[in-house]
Amino acid sequence: MRKAVFISGYLHYLSDNIKPFLNKNTDIFVHTWQDNDNKRWINKLKRYQKYCGNMSILIEKPKFERKRISYLYSTYAAIKMAKNIDDYNICIKFKPNLDAEEIEYNPDPFYHFRKAKLQSRPLLNDYKMDDCIYGTVHYKSIDERMFTAYPKTLKRIFHKPFNKFFNEITSIDKKLSESMDENYEGSLLWTELFEKNNVPIIQDINLKLPNNRQWL
Repeated sequence: MRKAVFISGYLHYLSDNIKPFLNKNTDIFVHTWQDNDNKRWINKLKRYQKYCGNMSILIEKPKFERKRISYLYSTYAAIKMAKNIDDYNICIKFKPNLDAEEIEYNPDPFYHFRKAKLQSRPLLNDYKMDDCIYGTVHYKSIDERMFTAYPKTLKRIFHKPFNKFFNEITSIDKKLSESMDENYEGSLLWTELFEKNNVPIIQDINLKLPNNRQWL
């Protein structure tokens, strides 16, 4: 099974907990930011190249002050790096600073989709397994730090001209800031983006995400 792992944003506290996700049938696509402290984490990431197939890294100077927009843009850029994304059977979006030696992850989208479809019938009748995002859901929002998806779904959300994508996420950000507070939880932005693109979010009961390692 061919797999793509997408890593975005700053790479602080990257650790060996990424190694179980890697093998020679896995390619890594990374978009990150250029600054002095991030450089050593980029160098650490390169040491994992021997565990995977190909590793592609794009480093840019920071573009946006607002962290929510910066992080989503970085994910957009990482996913757009996969020119032949349809070649992969499954895709994983991964955040480097998850605070655990090992992340509990045993993906089974078929089981999760089937169970969700049965328990929410008929809401998912018009969807297929590869139309959805699979991750940890807290109340009404997805934990955007790590989730599983199929190429078809990521293309629907992220394979757009930059201006269209940027206008989409800033419009959602403005709406959420006005209806709640500009410091609203960033996962709400991701959830709204998925909903706007008609992508159902399915609970992955096998995925246990720890807290972040705090970067000061």
